[in-house]
Amino acid sequence: MTPSDKIIAELRLLYTEKYQEIRLQHENGARGLTVVRALSDLADEIIRKGFHLINPVLSQQWGGAMIAIGGYGRQQLSPASDIDLMFLSTETESDESKAATSELLRILWDLGYKVGHSARTVEESVVLAREDRLIATSLLESRFLHGDRSIFKTFHTTFFEKVIDKHLVKMLHYLKQAREEVRQEYGATPCLLEPDIKQSPGALRDIHTLKWIASVRYRTHHLPQIHQWGHLSTIEYTCLIEAQNFLWRLRNQLHFIAGKVSDLLTIEFQEEVAPFFKYSDRRGLMHEYYMHAEKILEISNRFTRDAFPVSRRDKWRRSWKTKQIAKGFQLFSGEISVQSSRPFQFFEDDENAMRLFLLAKTHSARIADPILEVLNQVSESKKDVLLAPGALALFKTLMTEPGGIAKTIRVMHRVKLLWRIIPEFSKIHCLVQESRSHAFTVDEHTFRVLETAEGMLNEPGSIHMVYAGIKRKDILHIAILLHDIGKGGKESHSEVGAKVAEKLACHLSYSEEEQNNLVLLVRRHLRFSQVALFRDFEDEPVLHQFVKEIPHIAFLQKLYILTCADIRATSPGIWTEWKGDFLLRLYKATSALLSGEDLDPKHQKVAQIKAKINQSVEGKYPSAWISKILSSLTHRYLLITSFDKILIDLSALFRLKTDPIQVKARFLSDQVVTEYTLYAYDWIATGLFSKMTGVLAAKGLQILGAQVWTHPNGIIIDTFKVIDPDHRETVPEGRVSDISEEVQRVLTGDESVENLFEKGRRYTKKRKGEVKSQSPRIEVDNHSSHSFTVIDIFTKDRRGLLYMIAKSLFDLGLFVYSAKIATRLDQVVDIFYVLGPDQKKLTNPELIQEIKDHLRQRIQSQLSGAGTGL
Repeated sequence: MTPSDKIIAELRLLYTEKYQEIRLQHENGARGLTVVRALSDLADEIIRKGFHLINPVLSQQWGGAMIAIGGYGRQQLSPASDIDLMFLSTETESDESKAATSELLRILWDLGYKVGHSARTVEESVVLAREDRLIATSLLESRFLHGDRSIFKTFHTTFFEKVIDKHLVKMLHYLKQAREEVRQEYGATPCLLEPDIKQSPGALRDIHTLKWIASVRYRTHHLPQIHQWGHLSTIEYTCLIEAQNFLWRLRNQLHFIAGKVSDLLTIEFQEEVAPFFKYSDRRGLMHEYYMHAEKILEISNRFTRDAFPVSRRDKWRRSWKTKQIAKGFQLFSGEISVQSSRPFQFFEDDENAMRLFLLAKTHSARIADPILEVLNQVSESKKDVLLAPGALALFKTLMTEPGGIAKTIRVMHRVKLLWRIIPEFSKIHCLVQESRSHAFTVDEHTFRVLETAEGMLNEPGSIHMVYAGIKRKDILHIAILLHDIGKGGKESHSEVGAKVAEKLACHLSYSEEEQNNLVLLVRRHLRFSQVALFRDFEDEPVLHQFVKEIPHIAFLQKLYILTCADIRATSPGIWTEWKGDFLLRLYKATSALLSGEDLDPKHQKVAQIKAKINQSVEGKYPSAWISKILSSLTHRYLLITSFDKILIDLSALFRLKTDPIQVKARFLSDQVVTEYTLYAYDWIATGLFSKMTGVLAAKGLQILGAQVWTHPNGIIIDTFKVIDPDHRETVPEGRVSDISEEVQRVLTGDESVENLFEKGRRYTKKRKGEVKSQSPRIEVDNHSSHSFTVIDIFTKDRRGLLYMIAKSLFDLGLFVYSAKIATRLDQVVDIFYVLGPDQKKLTNPELIQEIKDHLRQRIQSQLSGAGTGL
């Protein structure tokens, strides 16, 4: 065994023994600070002892110094965190010290430490810190480890004099801006479904930033000292200590169970970690996390604002430029305060409290932090007392004009004044959503919906016209506030919300009609998306039934905006132009019926369409052929299909005589989807729809919807709208040719869909620790359509699932005429319009049950990984 091996063996024994002791302390409930300090102390001991064992003489006589920087410099080392070292000297390092430090780094790596390191002179460190503020930040909390302490003292003094003190304001601006950029990158809110407990807003990095700012401004990064010097109130200090301990314990647990750096608090980790914190499920754990994160963010923001030095000139400007904006209120430099030496008594008057927020909205101003603290205490003392009528009237005014409503309501929620208007907001504060598709807590989602709706005023296009045209926007905005207020219980949240809306409408003294509109908006807030995204609303029964549920155009406008804003604010990326197109089409169709514009009978519309087609294609095709083909196309196809698509289809149908299988594709820029259409004769092959579905899925395309047409003359037109992850815009000819060739090979029997999946391997595997999915829910609906039976399938998504369902429907002898695929909450919803083997609706209860049982068994087999292997 070499000397180096002996050193590693001795240090590994020390490391393993003490690491296990620290982990046991953690598991027995040790505070987060205790554990991160112990891990930091262990690293200190390993480094010092290792350096001594490598070269005892150099260790005693070394003219350099080892410095801990970053998190290690703060003595806050989580189980899998990196350690950052700086080897400091007054001159160029000697060969002997280079060899020793190199050997030390190798030993640390062998022990499993991840080490970042640098070797610099004092002067080099100062120069680099002046040039790069990221380096300067890492040196703010540098800590002496070993060697010549005087070198460290020289470096520390020089660094603060030449880097920090000379550029104080610039450094403060850098720290503030850098943190804000990272917050935006990580979601801009603490209330995320799966937060990063180091980098997300309100996470550990906000505490780090506070300490860095304290180091720059006050020359200390220790929270007790910051509190002692009066820069943190006792309440703030206590909140930070408790929150820091919670986050450290949480991070330590994640690192221990993952065995590596793991800061993303996924749903799977939440479920696994919750019992360690004595919670029965993740809801309790995440509620505690959000409460701490909100406080950290609030304190960090306040501390950062107050840390910037105020010059005499600024103080003079404040006294000169402060102006009164209402009785008892003053404004200076975008901040509102009150002209009262007794603010608690001032805000005992509810109208004063509500007027403060109305003025803040009107002037786009921030409310001073001390005032917010007073308001919070007043609201807490009067939490069971509804706001006075005069204050409620001001609230209605605040909710009327868009522009800063959501921002103002957020602050009212923060100080609990909103709870005195809508007490149920206390129940959804930091309430965890049960759905993976919801990226935010219930309250955060609500404020984002309101914010999104306000933003539509500046958005071009139809949605702007609808929102701008709403006369009673206060009804809409309050409906948005209440649309999810009923979540968290077992009863339908829409029904609970409707009861809250009815109560609030009375308090706000709305007329009977206004009350009914508000209550109905909350009760029906999901209905618009259900019809637009999960039903073929071109089918008369669906559309006419929906129209019956809409009392008037003004109500439709509000419901449409609420729906669009609700979807957009659910999660980044969940809104697509494809969804927007369906929602707008339903709005226009409903609006036309409500206003009496859509009065032409079907046969008259069909005649008009055919006349327009004949005029457009005159001379392009033989007149006998165009006459024959138009007579064979179903009326439903002509009424539903866009005119430009009909012309494209005719061009492809004309070529079927020479090429009996064709696949065409085009990119729809207005919907940001690609449209693939299969043209063929029904005698070519059986199960055309399922096979086309299989090819597209095997090629990695995400199918959003399908329209299937089988015309009396045997012509098939199957159109699929998809998202192509490889080609987000215009589809290259090579891509279309590849898919067309695969379709032809499958339809002629030269290839199988199952083999394409096996070759492609484009599906995702089940993640380790994935939350167990619920049993698929299958519903059969014979009321939504005159002509078809509608089968709704709610289940967990998986690549190849749609093909498997389509094939199962074919195996059952069912004919699919259209399909929609959408995401609802954390499930995929597949909707199929079908007819039975006799080309009639499904009415036999035994057959319906057989179909449901068969589909359920096949889906469960697919989700478990058995069966088809797709």
